[in-house]
Amino acid sequence: MKLTLDDAVLSRLHTWTKADVVLDYDQTIGETGRPVDGCAIGTRFRLIAIDKGTVPPQFDVVIDSNLAPIYFKKDGELFLTKDMTLTQNADFRVQLKDAGSLIDSNVQVLDLRSKVAD
Repeated sequence: MKLTLDDAVLSRLHTWTKADVVLDYDQTIGETGRPVDGCAIGTRFRLIAIDKGTVPPQFDVVIDSNLAPIYFKKDGELFLTKDMTLTQNADFRVQLKDAGSLIDSNVQVLDLRSKVAD
């Protein structure tokens, strides 16, 4: 699996090189950057920067990307395809796409690190 971020998204995330990056689809990562109990009804993708070395064990799949390795949960692989892109549209929303369709038209981008490195 590969995820390619366009230049606009890469520019937005230029400080994420010292973070672990997680693609969350079911609200596993809480607003503190740590896992939470419970589940979400439906799928809402969120690209999240968390402190280095704190990837929860349930994120057991690594997606190659042109930003950094992106961690994902194996049980969510049915939502993804082999080659995907993250693009920023004219109104600055980030969209997750595959070759033939739009997977999510509004991927939330969150930096939940306890300290943001310069």
